[in-house]
Amino acid sequence: MQAVCKEFFCQNLEREGKNSVDLKTLWDESLIHLSEELQSLNFDMWIKPIVPLSLGEGVLSLGVGNTFALKMLTDRLSTTVSRVVNEISAETLEVVFSVEGQQKRQGENKQNGAIKKLYTFESFIVGPSNELAFAASKQLADFKDSEFNPLYIYSNVGLGKTHLLQAMLISFQDHKIKAKYVTSERFTNEYIKAIKENKTESFREKYRHVDALLVDDIQFLSGKTQTQEGFFHTYNELFLANKKIILAGDDPSKLSEIETRLTSRLQSGLVVDIQPPDYETKVAIIEDKCRRLSFSMTRDIVDHIAQICNVNIRQIESLVNRLKAITQLKQEVLDLETAKTMIVGFDQIKIKIRPGPEEVISVVADYFAVSEDEIRSNSRSSQITKARRLSSYILRKDLHLTASASGNIIGNKNHVTVLNAVKFVEEGLLSDNKLRLNLQQIRNTLNIA
Repeated sequence: MQAVCKEFFCQNLEREGKNSVDLKTLWDESLIHLSEELQSLNFDMWIKPIVPLSLGEGVLSLGVGNTFALKMLTDRLSTTVSRVVNEISAETLEVVFSVEGQQKRQGENKQNGAIKKLYTFESFIVGPSNELAFAASKQLADFKDSEFNPLYIYSNVGLGKTHLLQAMLISFQDHKIKAKYVTSERFTNEYIKAIKENKTESFREKYRHVDALLVDDIQFLSGKTQTQEGFFHTYNELFLANKKIILAGDDPSKLSEIETRLTSRLQSGLVVDIQPPDYETKVAIIEDKCRRLSFSMTRDIVDHIAQICNVNIRQIESLVNRLKAITQLKQEVLDLETAKTMIVGFDQIKIKIRPGPEEVISVVADYFAVSEDEIRSNSRSSQITKARRLSSYILRKDLHLTASASGNIIGNKNHVTVLNAVKFVEEGLLSDNKLRLNLQQIRNTLNIA
């Protein structure tokens, strides 16, 4: 689709007699594609508030509202933004993010407003596949007395866990209840930082003096023994004080590398799952998405989408975004046959399977034209070292393996070697365009978003 849109975009530029891309036009087009590629929550929280500042001399400058947004975009989303921008632009551009003080309040208001508008109980489409999770979440959000604590919601990706957690958080805040939402990855990073800076007391104060704690993606605590210890004590203190604990993640009975004493507590309250939506629920989701986008589709198109989308809600939203974007860009009337040509292949989409560690080593080795044995060796040649560092980075950041496990895979290296490699890549990604491109192309081959 992006190739089609880029061709259409360039044709427009030619008709208008422009030799270079206009800042506003470039960013508006980029937003369309980013809304398709990214999860709705990530797009609305981090991408929408961005302010395009300037374009010139091969650099696109983008303003963000605060340093936290800057770190999130730089660490997690800069590769995707850069790729999309360069797929649209007629020239190769370096994308640079910076904090714009005058945009801070506006950016934060946009983020909060986007969450409050999209991730409420009212905007959650209820069906047989999620009604128990919804009812339990709503009861907790109203802070009514309940017999279960904690609440654990689990499902495959893209089925609404984060939506329910955000809806509960908004409800708590509206009722002036002190609540905190955090991903387990962020909890881990803050815990490690607190230990390094000798600020564990302030960390405990932050997480143990709330009335409700909501933790997303709990499975990413796997293998992080020290962080599990910190979370275990935080959990116990909140539980004994009768505070609300809401967790979301993978099936708790299948969590790996998490201590038994912690998994038993995670499952000690009410555990509810969310299954893929049935046909009727999918129709309701499609119609709601169209309403929010001010986009009209005939019933036969809605029926077709509901029939072919068998993975998750995110797939449905991506497909509707795609139809709207292409319809607007190509200015075509959307009938069923036209829609089918625009979304060919969606009926073949399956749940993305995370690549295995051996596949990562194989792909990286092929990319750098070295052997897998050379990556696992102690060679310090430039090419092999680069391949080894990127292997370590992907094993840690994308497959979420521990440093020790990653070290074993790349030739029984110790965990310090892996951590140093990851740090080197992280720092390099901030300024090294070639390194960013290497990582992006390897991730594309591995089918890692």
